[in-house]
Amino acid sequence: MESSTLRDAIYAVRKVRLGLERRRLDYGEETRERADRLAEILSASVAELREYEREYDDLEWFHESYADRVAEIHEAGVATDTTHWRDGVTLYVVCRALEVETAVETGVLFGSFDAHILAAMEENGGGALHSVDLPGGPPGPFEYGHLIPDRCRDRWRLHQGDARAVLPGLLEDVGPVDLFLHDSDHRLPHMRFEYETALPRIASGGVLASHDVRLSRLFDRFTGENGLQSCVVCDTGIARRPRQ
Repeated sequence: MESSTLRDAIYAVRKVRLGLERRRLDYGEETRERADRLAEILSASVAELREYEREYDDLEWFHESYADRVAEIHEAGVATDTTHWRDGVTLYVVCRALEVETAVETGVLFGSFDAHILAAMEENGGGALHSVDLPGGPPGPFEYGHLIPDRCRDRWRLHQGDARAVLPGLLEDVGPVDLFLHDSDHRLPHMRFEYETALPRIASGGVLASHDVRLSRLFDRFTGENGLQSCVVCDTGIARRPRQ
């Protein structure tokens, strides 16, 4: 119990520190550099990646639905910072560039990242996303994945349960994954568990992604230990397994 309390306290301090760091970071500059950073680890040129960014900007069917659902959440007064649109664009671009077909992610809440991954799959013309979160749902009168547009919702599978219990079997069942995204419990023991569990199941050339990587140095250490090329754009780390 004492060790758990200490971990919680350390995590709380890191969240405060990250909040202060975000005030100093130039997210506009990082967004402008997104294509350049991703081109260093993906098999796509800067020009191709910027074209996917423009494609996202022009994706009317997605933005109309997404904006309406974001407004519903804000009007309910239950959340103001759950849209993560900058990081969502990064995941959209990655999924388009790699033509991701099978993805697994942890930590759904309102489903901002789910929505962006699924939108990319819709444009790819195929794919399925398996998401894991604890039983229950987000705050307010909403269900998990509220932000996911109806047009791409049939590509989504929600698995409710503790990731420590659900994730190993799920990864075995779905086979090699093109993208694994961690966005659940960001305390170090759980992050390392998810990274270590997912990495052997990521396909050759596939991606390990993680949100809020600036809370600690774990993402950088883990990718370095395992020989993965990686970059960070805003709050999301992207690491790619070498092609074999």
